[in-house]
Amino acid sequence: MDRLVFAAIADDDTGASDLAGMLAEQGLPTLLVIDLPPADQLAEWSRGYAAIVIAEGARNLPPDVARERTREAIRLLQRLRPRVLAIKYCSTFDSTAEGNIGPSIDAALDELDEPFTIALPALPVNGRTTYMGYHFVQRQLLNDSPLRHHPLTPMTNPNLVEWLGQQTRRPVGLVPYPAVEAGAEQIKGEFARLRREGIAIAIVDCLNDQHLEAICRAAADLRLITGSSAFGMRLPAIWRERGWLPADAEVPFDFSHVNRDSGCLIVAGSCSVATREQNEWLAAQGALIVRIDPRELLTEGVDRASVIAEARRELAAGRACLLTTTAAPDEVRKVQEWAASRGLTVARLGEAIAYALADVAREVMEAGAASGLIAAGGETSGALCRRLELGALHVGRNIEPGVPLCFSLGRLRLPVVLKSGNFGGRDFYGRALQAIIGE
Repeated sequence: MDRLVFAAIADDDTGASDLAGMLAEQGLPTLLVIDLPPADQLAEWSRGYAAIVIAEGARNLPPDVARERTREAIRLLQRLRPRVLAIKYCSTFDSTAEGNIGPSIDAALDELDEPFTIALPALPVNGRTTYMGYHFVQRQLLNDSPLRHHPLTPMTNPNLVEWLGQQTRRPVGLVPYPAVEAGAEQIKGEFARLRREGIAIAIVDCLNDQHLEAICRAAADLRLITGSSAFGMRLPAIWRERGWLPADAEVPFDFSHVNRDSGCLIVAGSCSVATREQNEWLAAQGALIVRIDPRELLTEGVDRASVIAEARRELAAGRACLLTTTAAPDEVRKVQEWAASRGLTVARLGEAIAYALADVAREVMEAGAASGLIAAGGETSGALCRRLELGALHVGRNIEPGVPLCFSLGRLRLPVVLKSGNFGGRDFYGRALQAIIGE
């Protein structure tokens, strides 16, 4: 490869892992990088890789901060001359009315001096679809889905043209279902029409994999794309057709350092329905579940020494252990009310819980007794990656769509799985543990 084929900036760590896993599943040597390393460090890590995804924890930052961090990331990635650059966000369009999806797209268009891009949040393989600009999750309108209860970014408006229009200073339009159904050439024609009309960002309808294929072919010549991990499923084949990727592209990786005798640490902060069900499944298998009340965690009411010792004993015995602050919506509201009485915003509360839980996990992991790490939830994953100084991750194949098995290249070198709170079947932990043991 004479140059980097693809680079992306994701607004959280699980989103970055999601996209990276899709690319690796298509045979692209893919690197996931945490935050913005020095340019020389990035150059060293990225040698031989076809795709790089940078995990920027921008989703819950103030919009102006997110905008500047996105521009910094683009400047860093431009040193590697990627053919295509992407802004990656969740397939449920997680954001507030102020951002950060719109501000991040604005930053990318400004930095690259591009007049037009598309927004493709749909991910049909995981039940995320868009029809006439309205977004659905498993056949439910976004505002009727469990995402309406998200503690940090409750999604109450399924009209993405309207929702994104509130977040950006640029005009937002739509490539509607009839054009997408008609195929790639018709979609390209819609891109041209919208550009003539002064539209800068086009939401694209997408209901199935055939639509996704047509959209990717229509968008293959765009320098900047934005959306979910769906691009990673179809664009690699198009890049191979163009000769951008050698058929045998691969980055050798040494797995000999992996500790296979100890148990795996699972850390769950997500309060999604999917993660709650996965936690219940693990408990039914007899695994040790350490439930920590967020209020006690933040006020030093937890006996940390006992929690850490108990978790270490379980891991040393070769068994999985789950540390979790997960709660049902009613309990989440009580915690938020408690935090509000102490002057904590919902965003600040989420960050504080994630980092406090990560601090406990770090002390557990310092003994070196874990065979791997599984994180459930975007904020939780971000805090863990930073507290444990994972640095960068070599991305392997998917355990489930959007959730790959990775390997840390940083201070701790071990298998890592970063799972979005809403992703994965009920028995996901079982499959993730088997993937770690199998490697």
